[in-house]
Amino acid sequence: MAFFSDGFTKSKLMVLYFLKELSVNLTKEQIATFSAAYELIPYFELQSAIYELEEEGFLAAVPRPYGQAYCLTPKGEETLDMFVERLPQSVRDDLTNYADACRDKLRRETQFSASSEKAGLGGAYRTTLRAMEQNGELLQISILLPDAKSAKHASSGWPERAQAIYTAILSELLKEE
Repeated sequence: MAFFSDGFTKSKLMVLYFLKELSVNLTKEQIATFSAAYELIPYFELQSAIYELEEEGFLAAVPRPYGQAYCLTPKGEETLDMFVERLPQSVRDDLTNYADACRDKLRRETQFSASSEKAGLGGAYRTTLRAMEQNGELLQISILLPDAKSAKHASSGWPERAQAIYTAILSELLKEE
């Protein structure tokens, strides 16, 4: 007869398992959004689990250009490997399926960011678009746009268009004369 963890221990194992399956470092907000979307762990219980996992050395908070990102430590991976069987197979399957379903979206959220602020020049907005790699910024574009609508449009399209824009810029910059 299998012994399954429940309550708070199960929540902590679920966080570790999901982060391992996802292979993307996420912010606390991204973890909370995911957990709420799939109704996995109540918000305050999740926050407590993340806090304890970090305090106990199972997760590390790593500064990234998009915020504090959480990743498994070697201690966290080792512990998960020892206790993964305490999560029911159905829960592991669900977490794996959720990770597969949202991996690309979450990776884009961590790789591409956009922000806008009023520039004080009439109705103009300064929009900053960023493309990031694991250890830093790959590209930053700061552009003055005529209005809030243009800024919002540029920001919302950035994640899908960033790769093509980066490639076009690089191609132009490295073009042989």
